[in-house]
Amino acid sequence: MTPRGPFLRPAFEARSAVAWALAAAWTGTATALADSAAPGLATCAGLSLAMCAWRSAAAARQVHVRLRLAGTAAVVLPTSRLKAALSRAGDQLWLGWGWRWETRHTQWAHELQACGADAIYPPSWLLRLAGRPTHPARARGLPWIHGIEAKEGEVVLPFDDLRGHCAVVATTGALKTRLAGLVIFQLALRGDCIIVIDPKGDRDLRDICRQAAALAGDPGRFLMLHPAFAAESVRLDLLKNWDRVSQVASRIHLVLDAQPGDTFAEFCWMAVHRITNALKFMGRRATLQGLKSALESRVALEQLALQALECFFADDGHHLHEALEAQRNVLRAQPGGARTARESTRAASIELTARIKVFRDWQPDTTSAAVRGVRPHKPEEITGLLALLDTDAEWFGKMVAGILPILTKLTTDDLLGLLSPDYDDLEDTRPILDIGRVVAGRHILYIGTDTLADESVGRAISTLALADASAVAAEIYNHGTPSDAGAQARRVHVVIDEWGDAMCAPVIQQANKGRGAGFFIWALGQTYPDLVDRFGNNDARARRFLGNMNNLIVGATHDADTMDLLAAKLGETRVGVRSESRGFSARSSDLGLGLAASSSTSVSSQTCEVFPRQLLAALPDLHYVALLNRGELIKGRIPVLVPDTAA
Repeated sequence: MTPRGPFLRPAFEARSAVAWALAAAWTGTATALADSAAPGLATCAGLSLAMCAWRSAAAARQVHVRLRLAGTAAVVLPTSRLKAALSRAGDQLWLGWGWRWETRHTQWAHELQACGADAIYPPSWLLRLAGRPTHPARARGLPWIHGIEAKEGEVVLPFDDLRGHCAVVATTGALKTRLAGLVIFQLALRGDCIIVIDPKGDRDLRDICRQAAALAGDPGRFLMLHPAFAAESVRLDLLKNWDRVSQVASRIHLVLDAQPGDTFAEFCWMAVHRITNALKFMGRRATLQGLKSALESRVALEQLALQALECFFADDGHHLHEALEAQRNVLRAQPGGARTARESTRAASIELTARIKVFRDWQPDTTSAAVRGVRPHKPEEITGLLALLDTDAEWFGKMVAGILPILTKLTTDDLLGLLSPDYDDLEDTRPILDIGRVVAGRHILYIGTDTLADESVGRAISTLALADASAVAAEIYNHGTPSDAGAQARRVHVVIDEWGDAMCAPVIQQANKGRGAGFFIWALGQTYPDLVDRFGNNDARARRFLGNMNNLIVGATHDADTMDLLAAKLGETRVGVRSESRGFSARSSDLGLGLAASSSTSVSSQTCEVFPRQLLAALPDLHYVALLNRGELIKGRIPVLVPDTAA
């Protein structure tokens, strides 16, 4: 089938232009030699030159069409130029250059797919003449995909459309990091808060965040947390923001990545909840280090129980001081009885044993009994902690064995100071922040989880950070923030690079409900199976997450499952298919040899994908197909954004 698009036909206009040029030359020569007919010949020469120019322009347009198919060179864009151009974008995000993909582009793409590279791309001599030494057939991907449309313009996305979040899918090295840098730079200059979760620790992405803060006029907006650069990092309290005590236990439970109904994980949740409850009762902060110490050490757990009881006796147990002293004397005077009493509560010290016995024997269990006796009832914060002490030490150790390794990893070496900050350590000058303060200060927080060095620690850091962000989003959604009294609402962008390493349940919650709090999710990944695997092979949860992404940007991808999903999301259309047939026959008769020939052409339509899946794997680097605002299909390309010093 011969393509019917405007691309592959020869530049017939060039032949006509040459003919008109020869005619102009001949009439011009004749004008000079024939004086009598000079005016008429001069007129013919002028007309010939005009026709030559007209046909040359048409030939140039056709040559330009062919050169477009050879692709467009990558653009290196300094950050200062982008900053200067942002004023023209208004309240929109600039996503490079492109055009709207329509049915006619699908038609042309199907026709070009049927042709070989020699038929599509211009000859080598023309490419060299145009200053393109590299032949497009040797490029990564198919450059002609972007060249089938002549009218390329600016691609912009209104921020109102971003409230539906955005997913970016592309293979390694094709698009994701460069697109993230382009987006982050613009968001930073607009004063938005940005939280970047980068499992790879990409230096270019980190430098873009740093320079964006500087060019925005406030270098202090940039904050970094990276285990490999502890001296340059801020200290981040990832257990700071919560409304209910149960949120802390649920946050720690997330790092276990346990399946529903896991008895060991549920016991760990209960233990962490009871310890956190006791810390809240005493007015102390819950930290990763404090939780680890209480869970792994019987001595630390007993010390925590003693401190909680001391607080109770100091505040609400003044009437019990005499009974407490009497109980101490009994235990001191009767070592055997003291040992028996201590065994009943499994406490190691007489002081703790005495306080536990008085607390249990003299305090009412219910609120109604406390009212009748005009005494405070037993606080649940203390009874829960004492229930942990009643647990057999060996059995308790086995039940919490699943959570101790990850807590130990998160509190060793430099991570101890980074993730369990000591607020009383005046010698450590690194700032102490939490996600709530990051959002309030409209900071640009770059979290490099260094997953390549330690996958489990990297995933735990990203999960805790995202859970803290979800708690802040819930607080903003429920109560708002006093600093948001202006006309423009606060925007918080959570950029997740490599969803195969960082995706977790809090991201699903933010995608479902974060819109009302001004939270925007940018989720970047390589393949759809990576997302399914991160959700414990739960395809429904993965589709549920992508279903909340109203904007989809796709770079080159080779995974079949990913292409199937994307092709289904982009939809189908109908294209025309033309078929031609020719026949020739010969037969003998009484009159001699008879010859017959036939030719027929038929046109039909067939249903096909709007954007052929074969082209998804053939997109060049920095090129993308985007489904924006749930309906607008865009073919685009982005520049390479670099700091001015590297331009």
